[in-house]
Amino acid sequence: MKKIKLIPLTILALVLAISCSVDDNPQQLESDFSNLPYVVGFDRTSDSYVFLPSDVNPVNASVSIQLGSGPGGLYSSQDTTVSYEIDTANSNAIIGSEFEILNTSNTFTIPAGREISSETLDYTIFPSNLPFDEQKNVKINLISQTNGVVTGQQIGTIDIIFERCDPPLVGTYTAANTVNGSSNGDGETVNITALECNVYRASNLPNFNGVFTWDFILNSDNTITLTGTLDTFSNMVTGNGVLLSDGTIQINDFDLEDNAQDMSFDLIPN
Repeated sequence: MKKIKLIPLTILALVLAISCSVDDNPQQLESDFSNLPYVVGFDRTSDSYVFLPSDVNPVNASVSIQLGSGPGGLYSSQDTTVSYEIDTANSNAIIGSEFEILNTSNTFTIPAGREISSETLDYTIFPSNLPFDEQKNVKINLISQTNGVVTGQQIGTIDIIFERCDPPLVGTYTAANTVNGSSNGDGETVNITALECNVYRASNLPNFNGVFTWDFILNSDNTITLTGTLDTFSNMVTGNGVLLSDGTIQINDFDLEDNAQDMSFDLIPN
């Protein structure tokens, strides 16, 4: 499973917008800054997950609710209450089956003088209930329930995106037509596993002495790009290939930094 988190913007844009809209009168500026609202939002704007077929256990995560400091950098002297709602028009996950919010209440409190709410927004994703190769999402909006507090334009929404994929190249292969290696690897077995939806790891380099792993990317046009290093060594692997219509993985150019060049071979599915 791979997860990505994006960090939100601050309220700097709000401050700049107001500072640019007034005269340079110091008293006017001071008055305007003193009337700036507090801004509340999530601690990030999105969560993103990619699940493989082996990812079957529920995944739990939490999101914090934060209050930006107000005039003079001070936090609010009163409790701040916010609520959340799911933006059903812009969400497609099935609530209760594919995704679930664990909170028993839809309101959160940020205590006076504090920046972060006492509670977090807690959710669970159920990978085993997800269809293959269909991106799902749940968009959640914050709503301020306190006077003088506004929801941030960017940070007031979090979009939780997740997908379960079924990588097509996972399996066992037999090497054939090995060229330019340090050994003839025809007939050797190569097992391929998925690291991500389109990133794979092969268990063996057939025309090379020893057993070493190597990685490759299957592109959307069925071309193949070699990536990473050879096993645990620092030698970079580069090259290309193609997935043939019969399922054969044809590596046309396998280059190993400071070692071997122009190797080629076929991997025929068993």
